[in-house]
Amino acid sequence: MSSNLNEIFKDFSEKMKNHSLPHWNDLPEIDLYMDQVIALMEKYLSDLISEEDESKLITPSMINNYVKLNIIPAPNKKKYSREHLAYLLIICSLKQVMPIPKIKELIDLKLKSCTPQDLLNNFSDLYKVTFEGVLENSTSYIDKSKDSFLDASIFLAMASSQSRFISEAILKMQKEN
Repeated sequence: MSSNLNEIFKDFSEKMKNHSLPHWNDLPEIDLYMDQVIALMEKYLSDLISEEDESKLITPSMINNYVKLNIIPAPNKKKYSREHLAYLLIICSLKQVMPIPKIKELIDLKLKSCTPQDLLNNFSDLYKVTFEGVLENSTSYIDKSKDSFLDASIFLAMASSQSRFISEAILKMQKEN
C-alpha cells in the first residue's frame, strides 16, 4: 500500500475529526434572509461537499420546496429563525441517505418528546460521535494489503445502505407503536 495514500487518508481523517455541526446556541440569534441562510449552511456543511461535486446541498429552490411541502415551517416575513436552521441542518445532513419524507417523519416524531433546541443539540452530538466512529472504523479497516482502501470504500458503502434499511425499519416500528 502506498504510504502516500495512507498520509492523504490520515490528513483527511484529521480534518474530518474537527468537522461538527453547530448546537442551538451556536446559531445566530437574529433571523436571516434566504441568501444568508444559504451562506451559513454552506459554511456549516462545506466539509461534506467534494471539490469535484457540482451539486449543492442546499439551494433557495430546495428551501422553498421544503416550505411548500410543510417539511419546514414557513419563514416569517421572508426571514428564517434558528428553528429553520435546525431543520435545514438535519435535512442536509441526512438527505444523501434518507428520503426527505422519512427525514420529516423522524423530525416530527422527535419533536413530540423534545424542543427544536434539544432536537438540534442531540442531533449535533450524535452526528459528531457517529462521524468519529465511522472515521475510526475506516482507519482500522485499512491495513497494508493492496486493496485495503478499496475494501474500506466498499465496506462503508454497504454500511451506509444497510444503515438506511435499519433506520427506516426502526422509524416504521416507532410510527406503528
